[in-house]
Amino acid sequence: MRRLLLSVVLALSAGVGVAQDVVPPAHVAISRDVDFPGGDLATYFDTTLDACQAACLSNDQCVAFTFNQKSNACFPKGAVDAVQPYQGAISGRIVATDPRVLNFAPTRAAELSFLDSYMLDEARDLALQIGRYHSSDEFKPADLIGFAEEQRRANNSMLAFKYYGAAVAVSDRADLWLEYARLGQTAISTNSDEVNQARMRTRPAFINAYLRAGDPGTQADVLNELALALELQGYGRMMIPALRLAQDIQPRRDTEAALERAIGLYGFRVADTQVDSDSATPRICVNFNESLAQAGVDYAPYVQLPDANFTVDVSDTQLCIDGVEHGQRYRLVIRDGLPAASGEKLVRPVELNLYVRDRSPAVRFTSRAYVLPRVGDVALPVETVNLTEVQLTLARVSDRNILRTMQEGMFAAPIYDWQQYYFDEQIGERIWEGTATVAQDLNRDVLTRIPLEEALSGQPAGVYVLSAAVPGADPYDNPASTQWFVLSDIGLATMMGNDGLTVVVRQLADGAAMAGAEVTLLSQANAVLGTAVTGEDGIARFEAGLTRG
Repeated sequence: MRRLLLSVVLALSAGVGVAQDVVPPAHVAISRDVDFPGGDLATYFDTTLDACQAACLSNDQCVAFTFNQKSNACFPKGAVDAVQPYQGAISGRIVATDPRVLNFAPTRAAELSFLDSYMLDEARDLALQIGRYHSSDEFKPADLIGFAEEQRRANNSMLAFKYYGAAVAVSDRADLWLEYARLGQTAISTNSDEVNQARMRTRPAFINAYLRAGDPGTQADVLNELALALELQGYGRMMIPALRLAQDIQPRRDTEAALERAIGLYGFRVADTQVDSDSATPRICVNFNESLAQAGVDYAPYVQLPDANFTVDVSDTQLCIDGVEHGQRYRLVIRDGLPAASGEKLVRPVELNLYVRDRSPAVRFTSRAYVLPRVGDVALPVETVNLTEVQLTLARVSDRNILRTMQEGMFAAPIYDWQQYYFDEQIGERIWEGTATVAQDLNRDVLTRIPLEEALSGQPAGVYVLSAAVPGADPYDNPASTQWFVLSDIGLATMMGNDGLTVVVRQLADGAAMAGAEVTLLSQANAVLGTAVTGEDGIARFEAGLTRG
């Protein structure tokens, strides 16, 4: 029954803890091998130290407890009338938080809104557990501070850190939290786990010091050191609001210098620039290290433009200027005061001198679907930029490999340089290589029809691949463009429905229906599913069942 009651108490106390503020109303100072005889409010057997501590904290009448490690028994106390040694016992006193701290803590926590919420949670957890981490063993704060300073003079920084932790557990004073945090940053030990734990407690200790600081000087000191700790831990951006808050609370030259340094290193600023020269409509983009406001801010007045006709466009962290031209140099000034989405502003103007170079030579095909007749005007269109000549390679895919290209996802897809050897060895055969002359209009897309009559002369119907490349370009940096096409004098159209597959066969030369043409239906595994012969209307039909398997 008592175990059930204790479980209910623990569940209720856990729920209360979630709802409480960043500063807990009380915590526990631990003494080892100590018993508080008498004053028992209750007795719980077969429990744990954690449960014993939680049960006492959740009971307003409980001021202390003793936990017997040998019998796993818990004795919450309504009073502590005596203290005596007891091997194997752990006793704890409830240390109530100063009501003044509880009163101003919500305001202090709101001032730290620049921190991630989990950082405040860490501070609260440390405040609750500090007594468990560092037992005070019934010593007074002055005694523990004296022990700590003796260890500091003896160059034993880790022991000094622990003694200050014990002093914090007994007193919960802001100045002791601050010293505990300072030592946590520098304490050394041969035990790497101890060092890591000390470092991890540094930031929450600084936060607890600020939440409890009662005077502006201490608040400013804590914020200055918290800012440096944040920088060491990779949160340099958070230094800025921390130092601004410190300067608002108590203006100081050292804080001012630290703030100026932090803004220079981590503040809202231009990160880099980007010039989209290869686009037909070039633009200049300025990249910031934070997101810009996506609505409600007109950024055009913050940019000194060389031409009133230029426009400013904002997306995420990027501010772009449209209207620039290839082959021109532009001077831009990003004015101070330009705001980020966070409210931070550019602290000084940034002058940029950027050149929009001519477009890089390029070649590409404009379509992936072509059927070319075997006779007549056989040509493919190609689009080029700043080229007078393109390098061409023509390959034929073996009839037996047509289905294979589909199975392997190659059909109608680009063939990159790293795939070329496989294609040449396993899929197709190069039948022609050469060049073609194309028109050039500086920095503009130019469409040219590439004649293929000579290259395809004498070739049978089938599937072909034409590659077009920039002469002399690195195939990895500037891969060739690929155009798959079918060479045939027959045109096929297919229609799938509930009644099966209908195939329409016509001659490309005049569009006439082709009668007597044999059509074969293949499965993905390259098996013949069926054959059909076109009638006078050039139509062949396959039963619906053949298309389902």
